[in-house]
Amino acid sequence: MSSLIFTVNWEDPESDVKAIEMKARQSLLTITSGGCNTLHFLLHDPEKIYAVDINPAQTWLLELKIAAIKNLDHNEFITFLGLKKSRERIKLFTKIKHDLSIDALHFWMSNMSLIDKGILFNGKFEGFVKLAGKILSLLQGKRKIEQLLSSQSIDEQKSFFNTQWENKRWKLVFKLMFNKKRLAKKGLVAEYFHFDDGAQSFSESFYNRTKKVLCEIPVKNNYFLSAYFRGRYKNEDELPLYLKPQNYEHIKRNIDRIELVTADTKYWLETMPNSTIDGFCLSNICELMSEEDTRKLFTEVVRTARPGAKICFRNLMIAREVPEDLIQVKKNETLSKSLLANDRSFVYSKIAAYDVIKQG
Repeated sequence: MSSLIFTVNWEDPESDVKAIEMKARQSLLTITSGGCNTLHFLLHDPEKIYAVDINPAQTWLLELKIAAIKNLDHNEFITFLGLKKSRERIKLFTKIKHDLSIDALHFWMSNMSLIDKGILFNGKFEGFVKLAGKILSLLQGKRKIEQLLSSQSIDEQKSFFNTQWENKRWKLVFKLMFNKKRLAKKGLVAEYFHFDDGAQSFSESFYNRTKKVLCEIPVKNNYFLSAYFRGRYKNEDELPLYLKPQNYEHIKRNIDRIELVTADTKYWLETMPNSTIDGFCLSNICELMSEEDTRKLFTEVVRTARPGAKICFRNLMIAREVPEDLIQVKKNETLSKSLLANDRSFVYSKIAAYDVIKQG
């Protein structure tokens, strides 16, 4: 396993926070992925976060970030991740490696080139994002990109999109980059590509979502757009909250509340006691599950959920729903529609919020 799948999270953590209705002293389950959202939750003082991922590389990535937070100051941390130019990242690694498990240390010692480059935006999928950004810059021009991302209002960005942005070159980006063959090379297997939004292809679906975010959601301070269009965050002021200096000490104080788990979530939940978890953030894990496995997952979610627990459930492409006969899981239709309508990351076809109704 020589490269990571994700080095950042591409789902908006604020959607998770709203769906889970974050309160202090909660116990949460997150899907680890790049670790960004898990770290973001520490700002809300949870009692415990179980960061679960079937891919050990994602566990080792978050373990690396945790070790860095424990041992580095904020400037060193963002430098180590790659947000600042530096030739000192290998040196910084020597300051944190004592806090890594044997498996994580072996993995990172075998991937020192990633450490040297800075791990953010150097995963498999992030390489695709950078390439898409370069093609966009070539076809639309950097000046036009900056004009669009500098819009100060919805009306301004919508007008700019309709009069100057939408053209054949813009549509060509999606045909070139967001097709099944190219995405499959970046870790998304063919079974991901199903559609429930009326689109006939992934490129059309992603085009529609991108148009929506550019015309209906403020582009100002949207670091997801910056990452897609520039291949990086714009500056140190426009960052995910866990990377901002004013939040660093808060996250550092809570860092030991994360428990890393490498496992298939549905089977790991089998090992947990009844009624122990307040919030479940389930992203992408049902994409390749059978209906039977999806049922098993949510049956375990119901069993391990405390009364009143909340769920945020995301799907990238494949339509998945909680089995209808699990009547304890109630979809919050109003909140779900709001979360999807205001999603800044815009890559998910579904973002839904649920309540778990059960006796104490």
